[in-house]
Amino acid sequence: FFSSLGIDGHPLDYVHNTAKEMMILVIALVSATVAFRSLFSCNALIVLPRGSNRNLHRASAGLSSTPFRRHIITSSLNSSPDDSVSDAIDSPILRSLYDPLPTRIDCNGTASNENNTTEVPKWVNKVTSGTLATEEGSPHELYFEVHHRLSFDNSTQDYSTARQQRGLVGLVLHGGPGAACYPKHTQFFSPGLYEYVVLLDQRGCGRSTPLGEVTFNRLELLVNDVEMLRQHLVKEGLIDKWIVEEENEQLIQSTQPRNHHPWDVILGGSWGCTLAMAYAFTHPNSVRAMVLRGVCLFREKEIDWLFGNPPESSAVTPRAGVGKTLNLRDLAGGSTSVSMATPPATMTTLEEIERQSVAAQLFTEQWKEFSSGVQHVENNKRSVLHSYYHRLLGTDANSRYKAMRAWFRWEMGIYGNGFKKSEDSNEDKNRLLVWDPSRASWVFEDAQVHNQKSVASICVDNSSSGHEEILRSLRRFSTSSSSHTSSKIDENVLEPLPIEDTIAARTESKVEDIKQPSSKNGNGNTFDPTTYIPAQAMLTCYYSVNDEYCIHPFDSFLSINPPPSIPLSSWYSSKLPPSSESESYGSSISPDLPFPLPPTIAIQGGDDAICPADTALDLHNVWDQLELRIALKSGHSMYDPVIAGEIVKSLERFGHSLMMGEEADVY
Repeated sequence: FFSSLGIDGHPLDYVHNTAKEMMILVIALVSATVAFRSLFSCNALIVLPRGSNRNLHRASAGLSSTPFRRHIITSSLNSSPDDSVSDAIDSPILRSLYDPLPTRIDCNGTASNENNTTEVPKWVNKVTSGTLATEEGSPHELYFEVHHRLSFDNSTQDYSTARQQRGLVGLVLHGGPGAACYPKHTQFFSPGLYEYVVLLDQRGCGRSTPLGEVTFNRLELLVNDVEMLRQHLVKEGLIDKWIVEEENEQLIQSTQPRNHHPWDVILGGSWGCTLAMAYAFTHPNSVRAMVLRGVCLFREKEIDWLFGNPPESSAVTPRAGVGKTLNLRDLAGGSTSVSMATPPATMTTLEEIERQSVAAQLFTEQWKEFSSGVQHVENNKRSVLHSYYHRLLGTDANSRYKAMRAWFRWEMGIYGNGFKKSEDSNEDKNRLLVWDPSRASWVFEDAQVHNQKSVASICVDNSSSGHEEILRSLRRFSTSSSSHTSSKIDENVLEPLPIEDTIAARTESKVEDIKQPSSKNGNGNTFDPTTYIPAQAMLTCYYSVNDEYCIHPFDSFLSINPPPSIPLSSWYSSKLPPSSESESYGSSISPDLPFPLPPTIAIQGGDDAICPADTALDLHNVWDQLELRIALKSGHSMYDPVIAGEIVKSLERFGHSLMMGEEADVY
């Protein structure tokens, strides 16, 4: 959410404990040189002030520099865990994002900074931006960026595209609907493995135009956009490794079923998971692997969870058992052996889950504010959502502005609080519950790794027992929630709900009188609410109200409810992801059989209240080869330390496997 607003990281990153920094400093001063070096390898979580020379400069004209405000000590500037570093450490570490790469290069090839000093980083970032027109009649023009990582060539003393082995191509699909991509998203990808990272602002999002536009905006068209972008990059030669040598044209044309230019890995988060799944389902030969975060399939029950009215008889006061993972310390922490013979008395029961099927029942104060002044329609569980639909998409700026503020307060109230309770403060934040498809069993892991180059979390319990109650406690949706049926939908009768203009009450201050400094830059511009387009609120609301229209024809696939004539495995199966052990890179990826989906690793926060774990677990139930990694005490943010580390490690696992050439002849 903060990323969608252009904010680097979470605000809590600015208030990390100074006491820990002071303690580390004292230890460093009294330690020997070896201990000193070891200290900086152990990667304690520290927030450091960033110098201006470490700013991430955007290459696109007119874009301001974006400081990388959060830094976890895992590597020096522009280095990576792939570099040659000492493995000798005193304790395990959490993996983190890669440092931002400088993009401003002076004439002699060295990176410049605002202090007029020069340094020679190992990697620099060449950013090419562009726009892409959509289908005839559509007003949308898509904005994209290609981030090309160039390495420093000692022989030429310049940055070069030459590599011993060409790197991979990654694609980022942002969330929302209605969010956007940002340069920080590239920091999940190792420069040593991923030579290119492509960012795409979806229709009506970010720097795509028109901002917030809902016409010609549905999932099927977004899928087409992703494929059109891939073909455009091939045609225009914007990715060197995809440039086809002229003498090989005839050879390639003779192998028509083969696709020589797939996305190597797609990283999709939240709504981006929905788009990634639909794209892979439609174009199975155009993507080699996927990493999903905050699993969302935009099912009816997911929308009703977040925006549905609470049942009339629901309680209006929060209960002590609201945190479904309250007792994870007893279930999965404190000991490597887990006994579930007697579940704790305070564990949320399935009966309680049945009574709490929407977020409004848990976040009662936030919902009260969100639904105040809104007409509730009997037998319409989405009447509050529909009211915001008319306000956000109507023409009255006053109404839209007030609705936008209330919308973000509701979403942020859930995003920031999650399911966490104060009793969880001493919980082990690094604990993972992992479905290991190679073993066909659940295992408990610690998100830390043994050294900076490791991509294998530490296994703390590889037994197949003790997970059942935890998995039940993670579920939030009512088992009686309605869902899409697999009956055939006549798309000729599908259309979005008509928008009715709603005029906001004028008893409060008019938005025309509200002016505040712009958060986008410091040049003195003011924020004008009469012209502001809250694209994320508008598009999320539009897709949520018109879900059947917007998701068709993927409704049966995304609702995990194929017609009876279609076996589950023909829709939900894949090759296994590569092993996390370095000696096994690539061993699990083989071209023996065609599959409908690529190898995939899904990363889910156990405390995610925006996209609860239900969808990830439902997908796991039908897709045995999916590796599901549940960070039990993490929420929805991709910048959560554990979630971020899991994304980085998953991308590296696929990167090493694909770079070894195990799939060179698959497509």
